[in-house]
Order: sequence, then structure tokens, then C-alpha cells
Amino acid sequence: MLLPLVAAAGAGWGLLLPGLIDRYAVDWPTGRPRPAWRSTCPDCAGARPPWWRAPRRCPDCRRPLTPGWAVTVPLTAAATGIVAAGVGATGALPAFLLLAALAVPLAVVDLRVLRLPDPLIGAAVGGGLALLLLAAVADPAFPALGRALLAAALCGVGYLTLTLLPRSQLGFGDVKLGAALGLYLGWLGWPTVVTGVLLAPLVNLPLVIVLLVTGRAGPRTPIPYGPAMLGSAITAVVL
Repeated sequence: MLLPLVAAAGAGWGLLLPGLIDRYAVDWPTGRPRPAWRSTCPDCAGARPPWWRAPRRCPDCRRPLTPGWAVTVPLTAAATGIVAAGVGATGALPAFLLLAALAVPLAVVDLRVLRLPDPLIGAAVGGGLALLLLAAVADPAFPALGRALLAAALCGVGYLTLTLLPRSQLGFGDVKLGAALGLYLGWLGWPTVVTGVLLAPLVNLPLVIVLLVTGRAGPRTPIPYGPAMLGSAITAVVL
């Protein structure tokens, strides 16, 4: 009964995601000040309601939200169901379900505008840390919590080092996401951390090939890495 219930809850969360993605999928042109998160329609500048009750279209100009439910609902149902199958009915399951719930909007926003919003990463870190702390108290599993914190620090430092290398395609959003993912993967063990980190370039390769073949990217074009990091982390959790 666990998997159907989790998948149904994930699908319900997916119904709210078009408004959340629309709020955070704001382009940030190079050299410009960081823009505010979207609160108005980009077509008609009409005021938008809060993201959790945003309609499928702008009330004024009828602009549709993209992606719509046909994308977000199955993605979140699949992500939460897969994670639940991998983690099982343990005390840490709520934390990993939070990661799965945030993985979809993070990946979609990064694909659209090359941004990994701080509020979503902050929710993944803060919420995950709180839920893993509760799991450590309930099990008890304080060594796993300590390993998770150490893995988060090491992943953050590792991605920061890669970001500072000449001609690096990584951004500081990737650094923060790497630290967040290290927290979850570290809870499961060091082999899971290594698997999640090493799988990311392989997961990203098909996206790079598609963008290059279709002419949407060149050798110097920034390519989103967040979806690959999230996908490899979820794969490592299952493995």
C-alpha cells in the first residue's frame, strides 16, 4: 500500500507545480542584476495569484503555464514512487520524499532558464536536515546523520573546486545543489555518495548530445547540470 499512496501524494503535489515553476523560471541575463522571482504575467504584466493556487492560464491574457499538469503530475508521481521503493518504510523516508518532490521543479527550472532557485535548494537542505535529525533520533542513527553532514560538506567543497576551474560550465547553484544532495546520499553511505557523483556526467551526456545535434547549444554554451545531478542522486538512492 505504501507505493500507491506515495505516488498518489506525488501526483497531487504535481498539480501545484506549474505555478511554482512559473514563479521561479525567470531568466537571468549575463551581467544583469539578479531579477526578482515572477509575481506577474510575463506577457501582459497582470498580477498572478500565489503559486499554490495559480490557475492553468493567466486570468487576463489567458497565457498557459508551461509545463502543465501533463508533465508535472506523472514526473512527481514517478519520482516519489521510485524513491519510496528505494528507501522503503524507514524513518528517513519523509526526507527522501521531500527531495523527490523538490527534484522536479528544480530540474525543470534549470532546464528552462539555467537557474537553481535558492528557496527550493534551501527547502531541500533545511527540510532534509530536520527530517533526517528526527529519523536519527527515532532509529537511532546518529552515525548516519554525521556521515550525511560530512558528505554534504565534502560535496559542496568538491563542486566548488570544479566551478572555480578555468572554463568550468558549473555555476554556484550547482555547488549548493551538490551540497544538498550530499546530505541525502551521505545518509545512505559512502558508496551511494560516490555513485551519485560519478553518475552525473553520464546522465548529463544524452542532454548535451541532443542540444549539440539540434543546434541549441555550442561548445561554449552553458548547459544545465542540475537535472543530471538530481537524476543521478535518485538513481543512486534506488541502487
